[in-house]
Amino acid sequence: MTAASFPWRQLGEILVRDGLLTSSELEQALHEQRRSGRLLGQILVQFGYVSSFALARALTAQHGVELEATRSEAATTTAPPPVATENWQPLGTLLVEGGFLGAVELESALAEQEHRPERRLGEILVDRGYLTGPALARALAQQHGVPLESELEVETRIMRLLPGEPVYRVHEPVLEPAYQAGPVLHETANFLEAADFAYEYVQGHEPGALEIQRVGELTRETVWSYSESRAEAASAEQKGLLETFGFDPTHWDAGSQLR
Repeated sequence: MTAASFPWRQLGEILVRDGLLTSSELEQALHEQRRSGRLLGQILVQFGYVSSFALARALTAQHGVELEATRSEAATTTAPPPVATENWQPLGTLLVEGGFLGAVELESALAEQEHRPERRLGEILVDRGYLTGPALARALAQQHGVPLESELEVETRIMRLLPGEPVYRVHEPVLEPAYQAGPVLHETANFLEAADFAYEYVQGHEPGALEIQRVGELTRETVWSYSESRAEAASAEQKGLLETFGFDPTHWDAGSQLR
């Protein structure tokens, strides 16, 4: 599972729902994401659809932490994003490897979340004082390949989950002889955390299939699915293109090659 197979559409739809994007802008950004394989956040900022701070603020809100700027958002950096990597880095890994917090603190927060899935990881980390709101925003911006200034002037507020809010469940479904959802591997109130867990599970266990379901009081829908056979077919197709052309023409940016 690479950055290209992250459930970008679901993330984009969250941003549309929050009023940061129009549906047309999302479709254009998703088209570019599929073409280039870059991180969606990079594309949105580079296209000028959202600012770095607005994107980071929306991502922190998904983790249960609200940031309110105490000075003009325009003062935040809008520098071009760095070159994208094909490897998605889950937030917990990035927080420890990036020096935002220690491994023991992360494990302690994850243990609490295991017993209280209604609490989101960022919410726990900030509530416990392991991480500040601005530090969480910088880490999430880094995860999505977007630059963000090191000193944010913001006020931080913990956002408690309201009763009745949907949860995201990660399943390893059984496809033969008939579809079965399988046991719940992970449950969280945060879609981004479900995606991070799914990424790590695919990397560590190589399942034949994996799903993320959004479960409400009266609804249940699959918002993302992974199939090992489809991933292998896509990998084989890319290998054939590389052998034929010497590069992957579906990810080739002619402009960058000419500079």
